Amino acid sequence: MKGFTFLKIPRSYYGVLTKKILIDGFTKEGQSLSFECASAIVNACRATGIVTPDGAVDLDMTSDIVDQRLDSFLSPYIRSEYRNQRENIINIIMRSRYINLYNLLGDSFDTDKYLSLVRNQILVDIQRDDLLLQIFTSNILQRYAGEEAPFFEYIERVCSDSYNPDGSKRPIRSGCGGFGIRNFLTLFLSIEVSKAMLEVERAHSLGDIEKKIYSQKMVDIFTDQLNESNPILNEISDAMKDEGLALIDLNCAIASKNDSAISYLKKRCEKANLAKKAGNEKLMECSMKYKVMMRSLRLSNTSTSGKIAV
Repeated sequence: MKGFTFLKIPRSYYGVLTKKILIDGFTKEGQSLSFECASAIVNACRATGIVTPDGAVDLDMTSDIVDQRLDSFLSPYIRSEYRNQRENIINIIMRSRYINLYNLLGDSFDTDKYLSLVRNQILVDIQRDDLLLQIFTSNILQRYAGEEAPFFEYIERVCSDSYNPDGSKRPIRSGCGGFGIRNFLTLFLSIEVSKAMLEVERAHSLGDIEKKIYSQKMVDIFTDQLNESNPILNEISDAMKDEGLALIDLNCAIASKNDSAISYLKKRCEKANLAKKAGNEKLMECSMKYKVMMRSLRLSNTSTSGKIAV
């Protein structure tokens, strides 16, 4: 269809390379990487073109090229630590291309599948074992830029098998995988991370140290909010699925007039509903926490620079 385009998703939605990702990657493996080495590696990746200005590793980058560029660029002092930890460092750099999806789905997909999701700019959400894939078109039927206009959403639901207590297979649940509630927040935060990382790069090129530090703090705040929000969004999503399954079973129990099952399933529905509400409250508290942090950062920047931060 002529002129039919899709929403451009920032690479930070899928993952970008930061010092925190390098250091945390080692911590999860029970090892450690010094802050100095992590900083030098990130700077080297920027200087040698391994990452783009917004911090995203080139999708066509290979491990051998990463190793060659880092080994030749790093100072002798840092190179020693790098060579001792070479394999893990390169693995983390390569995985950063889709680290946010990996944290969500783990080893459910191989590298090629993850990269396919990134290349095709597909949004992903989960509910327990159910998967939702989403893409959005850009505005359609829009005569003038800035006017409100409709768009199309295309989804694919990958529904997990589910079984009744007697071992029989349940029918596919309508709406399995949810409706992408995670993506409303994560997409917004990813866009903000991308913008802030570009500001870091711009400030670096201009030699504006104060602006660079300020912009890097913005990157850290948005990234931390994204990481802290994800498990809460999991809780909400899981509770929504539990509630939906309990309601299906409850309706069956009501139809068969099974009083004991009705009583039990009503409690299940109530428990899931309370978990959903608790999750929403935690998400609001999390959002407010980072809103206050961002406001404090902006006020601090205003007081030190004498001008309003953008």
